[in-house]
Amino acid sequence: MNDRQLQIIDAATVLFLSEGVGVSTARIAKAAGVSNGTLFNAFSTKQALIDAIYQHAKLGMFAAMPHAGDARFDRANLYENWQGYLARARAHPQEREIMHLLLDAGLASEQMQAEIEQHLAPYAVWIQNALDHNMIKGPNAAFIGRLILFQIDLVITENLHSSDADLAFDMLCKAIGLTQ
Repeated sequence: MNDRQLQIIDAATVLFLSEGVGVSTARIAKAAGVSNGTLFNAFSTKQALIDAIYQHAKLGMFAAMPHAGDARFDRANLYENWQGYLARARAHPQEREIMHLLLDAGLASEQMQAEIEQHLAPYAVWIQNALDHNMIKGPNAAFIGRLILFQIDLVITENLHSSDADLAFDMLCKAIGLTQ
């Protein structure tokens, strides 16, 4: 993404979170300091803008997780991913909020969600390998992945820090049977 697109994404994110996703593109363009035509040159439709916002937020959150299939699935590597995601979510709360808003409202297109899943495939493979080698227990990799993200979101929502966040991580490890 170029700087202009990021400028528009930032303005739209603030407006969506404060006023709702029904805000007009003209209002978004004004808040971004661009013309409506410039907005539509950057994003052909409002749906394209919504998808770009979702993609930017989701990939930003996952970029903070250092291990995606390139390391053994163990407690230490999962903890590094946990801490990376937590740090990113705390440093960029609007990314996490907009990601959830767009997904929960059903506004991120199925095509964009599928694209994101392709980007996140190494994490699913990482978890699946751990399941296949009986390092963890669970119904499937998607469930385990969602459980990890849900637990992280719960830590953020409850504003847990330090020993309480570590306790939540310990609870997650017990839930998936990760002992090492």
